[in-house]
Amino acid sequence: MPKLPKILEREPLVDAVFEVRLSGTLQLPEILPGFLLYELGRTTKLTRLPAADIPRPLRVDNPDLQFAPIQRLEWDNYFIAFGDSNVVISCKLPYPKWPEFKAAILDITSKIAKVELGGRVDRYSVKYVNLIEARTFADQVQKIHMDIKLGDVQVKDDHMSLQVHCREGDIIHILSVVTGAQAQMPDGNLVSGILVDVDSIRVVSVPDFGAFAANLELGLEELRQANKAKFFGCLTDATIQEMGPIYE
Repeated sequence: MPKLPKILEREPLVDAVFEVRLSGTLQLPEILPGFLLYELGRTTKLTRLPAADIPRPLRVDNPDLQFAPIQRLEWDNYFIAFGDSNVVISCKLPYPKWPEFKAAILDITSKIAKVELGGRVDRYSVKYVNLIEARTFADQVQKIHMDIKLGDVQVKDDHMSLQVHCREGDIIHILSVVTGAQAQMPDGNLVSGILVDVDSIRVVSVPDFGAFAANLELGLEELRQANKAKFFGCLTDATIQEMGPIYE
């Protein structure tokens, strides 16, 4: 495996997310927000999200809504969202870098483990979304290390939306690339370019959340490094250099 940068001086990140999904008879949105408000302190802010207005039976039966967040806590540099069967931890921007994000994930999951949820942990994932700035479709495609031809069409300067699923060992990576994307960066500037989204999922079967949280650290680090390798594998050497990579 090529050596990966430890940090980037010019970070293209627009979102970083950790998610854990459970199965069983659960009441996550009813139990966890109040418990974490107490555990995390009064600096937290609780927000009811639009999916909460949809009756639970409709959410559960709709694949697009099964894991839609219902409530969200805002705590320090993070958001903690709760669906019917999942917990999502995401970063505010600017991204605090992986060691700090990882520590927050482990802290929050260890606190949740104090509650006897009664459900089985089925999967956990890390997802990183990056927007690489480039003006034209041709410039955007050249940022990515790929060669796509469909029939007699060679993708060079066209709009493109591509998603690839691949499995490596016990990890499923979902790689998405979209040209012509826009996002607001931490400095407030609206940037156009190519979106590179890497969602890395590990399917597990852990009988209770306490056992999951107690043994999460090593697996979480492995998952993040696999996710990071997939992201940099999508980029050309020139694109990586533009980001100001710093190696150990």
